[in-house]
Amino acid sequence: MIDLQELLNSFTEEDIIEIMQELGADRYVVRPEAIIFPTICHNEDAAEASLKLYYYKDSKLFHCYTDCSSSFNLINLIQKVWELRGLNFVQTHKEKKKDNDFCFFDIVKFLLEKGKGDFSNKKNNEVYRSDRDRLKRKERLITLPTYPESVLDIFEKSYPTEWIEEGISAAALSEYHILYSVRRNKIIIPHYDVNSNLVGIRGRALNKDEVEEFGKYMPVEIEKKWYAHPLGQNLYGLNLVQDNIKKLKKVVIFEGEKSCLKYFDYFGKDNNIAVACCGSSINKAQIDLLMKTCAPLEIVIAFDKEFENGDYKGEDKYFQKLYSIGQKYNKYANFSIIFDHKGLLGLKDSPVDRGIEVYKQLFKERVIVK
Repeated sequence: MIDLQELLNSFTEEDIIEIMQELGADRYVVRPEAIIFPTICHNEDAAEASLKLYYYKDSKLFHCYTDCSSSFNLINLIQKVWELRGLNFVQTHKEKKKDNDFCFFDIVKFLLEKGKGDFSNKKNNEVYRSDRDRLKRKERLITLPTYPESVLDIFEKSYPTEWIEEGISAAALSEYHILYSVRRNKIIIPHYDVNSNLVGIRGRALNKDEVEEFGKYMPVEIEKKWYAHPLGQNLYGLNLVQDNIKKLKKVVIFEGEKSCLKYFDYFGKDNNIAVACCGSSINKAQIDLLMKTCAPLEIVIAFDKEFENGDYKGEDKYFQKLYSIGQKYNKYANFSIIFDHKGLLGLKDSPVDRGIEVYKQLFKERVIVK
């Protein structure tokens, strides 16, 4: 039998974020004790939900501080989300009569398919594998929203001093349609799908109090509507660089949007192959998008540094995390990792944060995933 508690305990914080994004969460805030998500437990549209669903890292339980007013584990949350979509929960597999029926073991199957285990019962394994695609998110729920460009007109068409002082050029800021909001004191970052449709708007907070409470990056709210989108279903900047990736057969995936702008400045528009996953993990939807759009031969992971120089235990742990991402998807393309073994970067630095020569050295010494 499956040890459900062991299964739930096996998920890392990155796994939880990826699962929540697949369930529809379009934004999150990481705190030392918890990860905060929109209340998708009772809101089918995450854009209308408040950030009041807390995932506590120690207990591995969710608590909704609005309508639900209760705690529940990941399995309970998935049941709530699926029922919101109009699916019908039944007690056993034998009771399933309609295509939209699901039972407890369908939820367990969904979690096991995240690569965290196998069915110990071969008979059940065959039963649930036979309809493994039936309960995937419906297309209407993973299609990115699109908005008219005019929603950006309320923001100032001026470039943020903070990024200019970091050396980012006006040409890069213009290429990526970066704006500024004086009233909010935020850098405005429009997000586009591969066809250059506006699908979301993120803001980089500059007020210290806001950064401490909600983090640096959050979706932007305009007239009580959140212009958020499921980050795991898109790659920032892909609309601008897809032709270059096709030509050069290579792509570099950074964590944050700003790294794409710096890469643009380093190597120019015609050699820009940078995209951002806007998080600390890469999921299959993003890999599928890359392969379908550009079919690169090499995918380079260029994530921010997450260990202090001299912290060899932390260095090894982070290396294994990045290497495992490459191993997970290396059947699609060759993977490599930009990793700072020599102390060239500081904590939280992107590989492009210390200048082009440092980046070139890190790129030259990247680790090939086998």
